[in-house]
Amino acid sequence: MMTHIHHRTLARKLAVLGACVGMLLSVGALPCTALASEALFDTQTWSGNTPNPYGGQDYFVDSRSGEDASTGTSAQTPWKNLTRVHTVTFQPGDRILLKAGSVWNDQQLWPQGSGAEDKPITIAAYGDSNAAKPYIATNGKVDIPFTRGKGTGNPLKDPQKVGTTGAVVLRNQHHWEIRELSLSNDDDFSVDKTARDGTVWDGISISINADILEKQQGVEQLKAHPERTVMKHFRVDHVDVHHLDSPDTWQKIYTAGVNFQVFGSKNHESYEYAPGGYHFDDIRIEKNTFDTVDLNAIQAGFNWFGDGAGEKDSSGKWHDGWEHLWVRTHNQYTTQLYIGNNSMHSIGQGAIQVGDSKNVLMEYNTVNGYLKRYRAQSCAIYAYASADVLIRYNEVFDGAATTYDGTPWDFEYNDFNVVYEHNYSHDNGAGWFAYMGNTDKAVARYNLSVNDNGTMIREFMSGNYSPTYFTNNVIVYKGGARGQGKTQAEFHNKSFKSPLYFVNNVFYNYDASTQTRWRNSERGEENIDNAIFYHNVFFEASGKHKNEPRNEGGSHEDPHFVGYAGEASIPRLATFSNTSYSGAKDTRSAIRAVAQAFTPAAGSPLIDTGLTTASQGTSDILGHAIQYGTASDIGIVEVDKGEKNAKPFLAVDVEHARENLAQSARVVVSSQHPSSELRATNLTDGNGATRWAAHDDAQYPLDIDIHFGREVMYNTVKIDEYVKVFGNKRHPEWDTHERIQRYSLWRWNDASHDWVKFYTADTGARSAAVFSPQSSTQLRIHVESVYSGRDTYRGHPSPPTISEITVSMNIE
Repeated sequence: MMTHIHHRTLARKLAVLGACVGMLLSVGALPCTALASEALFDTQTWSGNTPNPYGGQDYFVDSRSGEDASTGTSAQTPWKNLTRVHTVTFQPGDRILLKAGSVWNDQQLWPQGSGAEDKPITIAAYGDSNAAKPYIATNGKVDIPFTRGKGTGNPLKDPQKVGTTGAVVLRNQHHWEIRELSLSNDDDFSVDKTARDGTVWDGISISINADILEKQQGVEQLKAHPERTVMKHFRVDHVDVHHLDSPDTWQKIYTAGVNFQVFGSKNHESYEYAPGGYHFDDIRIEKNTFDTVDLNAIQAGFNWFGDGAGEKDSSGKWHDGWEHLWVRTHNQYTTQLYIGNNSMHSIGQGAIQVGDSKNVLMEYNTVNGYLKRYRAQSCAIYAYASADVLIRYNEVFDGAATTYDGTPWDFEYNDFNVVYEHNYSHDNGAGWFAYMGNTDKAVARYNLSVNDNGTMIREFMSGNYSPTYFTNNVIVYKGGARGQGKTQAEFHNKSFKSPLYFVNNVFYNYDASTQTRWRNSERGEENIDNAIFYHNVFFEASGKHKNEPRNEGGSHEDPHFVGYAGEASIPRLATFSNTSYSGAKDTRSAIRAVAQAFTPAAGSPLIDTGLTTASQGTSDILGHAIQYGTASDIGIVEVDKGEKNAKPFLAVDVEHARENLAQSARVVVSSQHPSSELRATNLTDGNGATRWAAHDDAQYPLDIDIHFGREVMYNTVKIDEYVKVFGNKRHPEWDTHERIQRYSLWRWNDASHDWVKFYTADTGARSAAVFSPQSSTQLRIHVESVYSGRDTYRGHPSPPTISEITVSMNIE
């Protein structure tokens, strides 16, 4: 057991970062924009050296010259020990100021009290601006949070001790700001703990304990006022957390450098806590450093005592652990969570793990090494059982090869509206993306992956609520590299159970001898039929192409990037990311510097050959608008040469490509045959054996209007005229030929409330009409004339008769 601290040199303060997050989110209605960064906290000196901005009382603590018998209310009369801090219940606006250069061994800081709106309680530094951050070295001197079963696979949590295992602890408290500290919590820096001995050591542990809160305030009071169970406003910034040791498996309690958890003992089958309560709101964790930390650097989750096995929701989708479904259906998500500009090195498990949260923004974080000391599955930065999450401009590298998830990024169980965009991952051993299933509106777009060798898309445990999109990513890899399980790099490792759309991606295999392994036949799970590819580039440096999936509108051509041309380019691209811990940097600028190399050169087959979809958002990895040229570009960079289009390109609904958009649509015609068997409804009934006909005395032009009931996109219209030729010379009138000679197509303009012509056919309707994509709520087929010499009735041309009209969006 460690009794004194061996001083180590860590960065005292993070580099001052420039203004950030001036970007608008591009996730449709994702309600994250309020998070995109307020003015960040930057100082030239310790914040405790400036007057208290909240009007409260300042309390001073100095480990070297303080006295616990002093008043503590001035820099000249400071307290000495953190235990003295625990004797005071702090009031809104108060500050707890720790002397720079101070060290507290074997102590924990657990102050009491809560702040209020616009009057948070602050923990910060004061003193010599050249001194080190105040350092709390708790050395594992915290309680074990289990009553029995420690070291087993099913320990029993102690309601009095869970969430109290940090160097800094807050429980059932709100409106706190913590900054300018250095923290560690490890009994021996030189030994890595592996045994499950019940120890849980955190850096900053902030928790809600529902049972204790009920005892403090009363069950009925909390049910009447559930807002009292919501803990609001937390700020953690400019904190250095290093050396947190924990066993190399999860013990049913999360451990992290900064750890937010909700605890309670009664599950929903026997007791209902107040709906809408028991969660956090308004958390910002930014500009912190984490070095040699287990299990996570940053974690937020709902960690109920029940530990149920899980259950299905009303749609039949499985929720892994009953509490995740409970959070979703009772609106108990942690809300307004921002995690930005943090730097993480040598993390035991995943670096950032966010669960049961809503309205989350994770950006500008750097992860240098994860899964370093963990014997189970995890990923570097991800959310699980969460909603409305945007993860952008993060860099992840040096992830361990593993037979589990292991990838930088992950679409996890029961994620709703989660977007990864503009991230850079490289040199990770397990692959690129993990995918558990049961997700809804999951999108990965404009991300760069270099040498994430292993499995591109790992795992697929169950089906999804809606299709998932991988759009405009660039994945650079060595096809013959050894990945997880010591096998050749591969596209997938399990069958896809629901549709995944891959649109406008570049798959760049720079291996000159081995092609991409698209189908995993070794384990007998080679079904990638649900992986649907449009307008991707499958580039093989070897020139070999075999067993590739169908890739409509795609190519095998060399992308011709301006700064990348194969394996020799990789070391130059990766040099900006040091392989040793170096503190925070401007991650967005660094990522964009690398991404510049993947700009399409002049004449590149990537330019103006992509397919525009709603999953693209509005900007590429460099911040360019996605509306230059005649169509979207393939890859992560939209070339901004030429004039920017005033309007974005029309988005193709690839999920409904080739579907007959006219089927079951309402039809209005200007001429109708009196026979009940020849009604207009037959035009869109999906039955080729039925038909419509105009009146025998129809006047031209005549119109067929199709009302879709919603705005749709289409580029093909097929008119199946009824044709039946008997060849009876005595009764040529029995024959029915194609009758339409000239027609035009018109779309309804909702803005101007009129019809717009966009296509004319002069040679009949024998072939499908193919044109540039149109978008409208109604389509008009304007029949201008019929052939005069083919079929006649009473001496004049017979009217048109049509079996079916097909309107579709075909992707070439």
